[in-house]
Amino acid sequence: MKEMKRLIGITGVILLTYTVLSATLAPAESRVSAADPQTAVTENTAAFTAREADGRIVIWAGNRELFRTDTEVSSLPKIDRLRLREGIDFYSAEELKQFIEDYCS
Repeated sequence: MKEMKRLIGITGVILLTYTVLSATLAPAESRVSAADPQTAVTENTAAFTAREADGRIVIWAGNRELFRTDTEVSSLPKIDRLRLREGIDFYSAEELKQFIEDYCS
């Protein structure tokens, strides 16, 4: 249990670092300024998505797989299995961290 909490904490730190570095290192033309009329659309874009793959919960950043969990989707309630098939979006690393703590510990 202690190891799992440590793993979740480390994962959260890695995801947060990834998010910050991605925003910092993005090419200037792909960044959106506050004055840009499409800001609302960009801000509503999910940073991470959790989906079912090979019977496990898999976390994606855009179209890139970040990591696979050991959590078997078959062990979850039906509504959660359905949501994971469609994909659960997260708009911050904090939201994703909470999801991982809830479903993968």
